[in-house]
Amino acid sequence: MRRKQSVDLPETTVAERMFRLRTLAGLTQEELCDQISYTSNYYGQAERGAIPLSRKLAEKLRTFYNTTYEYLYYGIRADQVREESDYMYKNKMYQFLEGCTEEECDALYQISQVVIRSLRNSRNSTDGDC
Repeated sequence: MRRKQSVDLPETTVAERMFRLRTLAGLTQEELCDQISYTSNYYGQAERGAIPLSRKLAEKLRTFYNTTYEYLYYGIRADQVREESDYMYKNKMYQFLEGCTEEECDALYQISQVVIRSLRNSRNSTDGDC
């Protein structure tokens, strides 16, 4: 195990939060994967953002790091949880995903990416219209 780092790493994506947690714990990918009984190949793909974070891996990371799904998926730390509409919408999504299988979560993630990109593109294209 390496010495824990004290640098402030970015955490804007799921992959960056995974990297941040592992780095702050002072672990290599292989060391972490040995401790959580996961393949380093699969974990590495998730940490690079090449594949979505599966519910199964999220559960292992949540337990290992003593963190929350809200942090892993949305970057919401326990000290940031508020009764605001933005969090409530995300919390509804989280509650919905809790009832889904890993395969369903992965499919929803892929579909959501397409829908969100389309919404953002549509919003950006109408921003210039007067």
